[in-house]
Amino acid sequence: MRKTKILVTLGPATDNPAMLETLIENGANIFRLNMSHASHDWVRTVYARIREAATAKHTDVAVLMDLTGPSIRTGDVAAPWMLKSGDEVEFRIDESIPTTKEYSTTVNYPGLVNDLSVGAPIAIDGGMIQLQTVAITPQRIFAKVVTGGEMKSRRHINLPGVAVNLPPLTPKDYLDLDLGVELGADYFALSFAREPAHIQHLELLLEQKKSRARVIAKIENQQALDNIDALVAASKGIMVARGDLGSECPLEDLPIIQRQIIAKCSYHGRKVIVATQMLESMIENPVPTRAEVTDIFNAVIEQVDCVMLSGETSVGKYPDRCVDVLHRVITRTEASYPSGRFAQDAPLKTNKHKAVKSAVLLANDLPGSKLITFTRGGVTAHLLAHQRPEFAPIFAFTPNLNISRTLMSARGVFPFVMEFNGDPSKTIEDAIKMLRQRNHLSGGDTVVILTDVLHADLRSDSILVRTV
Repeated sequence: MRKTKILVTLGPATDNPAMLETLIENGANIFRLNMSHASHDWVRTVYARIREAATAKHTDVAVLMDLTGPSIRTGDVAAPWMLKSGDEVEFRIDESIPTTKEYSTTVNYPGLVNDLSVGAPIAIDGGMIQLQTVAITPQRIFAKVVTGGEMKSRRHINLPGVAVNLPPLTPKDYLDLDLGVELGADYFALSFAREPAHIQHLELLLEQKKSRARVIAKIENQQALDNIDALVAASKGIMVARGDLGSECPLEDLPIIQRQIIAKCSYHGRKVIVATQMLESMIENPVPTRAEVTDIFNAVIEQVDCVMLSGETSVGKYPDRCVDVLHRVITRTEASYPSGRFAQDAPLKTNKHKAVKSAVLLANDLPGSKLITFTRGGVTAHLLAHQRPEFAPIFAFTPNLNISRTLMSARGVFPFVMEFNGDPSKTIEDAIKMLRQRNHLSGGDTVVILTDVLHADLRSDSILVRTV
């Protein structure tokens, strides 16, 4: 069974019911709704289709709502500019300010004139266009083109090494958050998270709205890297958003940064998602490049929880093939490299951590064994995933549908919704029966059972070994 989860971004290429069913059949575990490009009507329609498609395939999937965040963008331009080296571009902080240059547009962040300094680099459209700041006035920024290219309306701006004073969420984000909570989104991705207070702010809002969704902090700029230890410790999960991050740091540092973040997440027991350009060439081509296959391989042997597809599935020509390629490469890699070094360094802070580690070591020593856990809040299942069992899948049973879906992102965890019987033996038998019906267990298989919730009057971690 494939342990690394596949996160798929939806868009015009994949929002129809038939394609959603195909994506699920090919291995999609989580669907991403990118609020930078989504209307509320579209989200409502697609969310319903996701749930219907999962029901039609007799399975379940999770939904992640990716909040736009306080991104800095250019304004509208009448027609695309073909910028070349040496051209000068004017950025105005308000539409009412008159233009003084041939190439002039607005920015949606007036504070940019205070955050930038002369000589500071400006990267547009993921670094495809590079500029350098040459002059700043109270209302305008002037920059010279270093690397030219085609610039269209509302392009994203990166400011490598520049600390910006943006809020964690925008007015649009608050409206999108209300929609996501109403629909029942399982995860919210916090774009441009820069400090722990940003994560805590979103988590408090979710708590007030009585949502059990988990927050994934997206690491996208230098400020986040400067605070990475605190961000990892404060989060439930981290997304290595290599698109914006690659525009904010030297390219030669990006793979090192990715590896360091994965190691920190493993140490602290946090989910980690690697995103952006996993199969970028397949937006147009039916097969991946060899380099892309190797990129997937590297993420899997680092034992990340999820790998994510973006434009490949939202607007690409071959979205179903992309998911199939990910599934095949991940499955083959996991079969050859079941162990990882990062999880071995994770500290065992409590007796529960030690009990989980013992169960995993026991499963590692019993060939062909499976791990089963019963969990009301998902904690034990998440801890098992953090310890990265070598071969054993983790079958997690919970009576709570929301908890089941928030376990979808955990590496190697396969969640099931099941009510617990008052008799512990009956609960275990019901779980084994369900797994046998779904061909996950056969007669003679060994199961290692870890739980602390089967006795209503006794909260005690128990490890049981049973032959089916």
